[in-house]
Amino acid sequence: MTTRRRLTPEQRREIVAEARRGVAVSTLAKRFEVTPRATQYTLRKAEQGRRDSGIRTEAMSVTLTPEEMSAFDAVLAKNGIETRSDGMRRLVQGAAGLFQPDVHLADELAGFRAALNQVGNNVTQIAKRMNEANLKGQRPPFTGDDLAQMRQLAGFVLDFADQVDLLARRRVEGISMTAGDALKELADAKG
Repeated sequence: MTTRRRLTPEQRREIVAEARRGVAVSTLAKRFEVTPRATQYTLRKAEQGRRDSGIRTEAMSVTLTPEEMSAFDAVLAKNGIETRSDGMRRLVQGAAGLFQPDVHLADELAGFRAALNQVGNNVTQIAKRMNEANLKGQRPPFTGDDLAQMRQLAGFVLDFADQVDLLARRRVEGISMTAGDALKELADAKG
């Protein structure tokens, strides 16, 4: 039965430091006279320890307009959050329910798309009749009913644009409220 060599805490720290410098696992295993598996285990355990201790090792960068930065700073101040990094960290931690697909928005947009297709078909039919008459050298038939239909279509397009704008504004307000609630909840939990 072979005895297995145990690494000292100092050797474990040295393995982790060397691995961070790019030394291969197989090289470290030979140097410390252990198996590559033992070396990998040492590295995994060190990484898990870093995660468990809450040591932050990942960075995030965002480029904003001055207006966006001012608005973000105002939200942070309103919620009593002192630094931008704390605010971003809290948003990331609270983002679990924030960035979910919006089924209601998708359904509304599908309905709008169908209605807009119908308008497009109606406009195409009117243009087709006018073009056919023009090709035959006739005055295009344009009755009072056609004018009423064109006005109705124009009104529909304007109403449609207003509805899409309102839907988008409500969605943004909903996300803003959810993000504000996440910041407030995380700020309350910290205090």
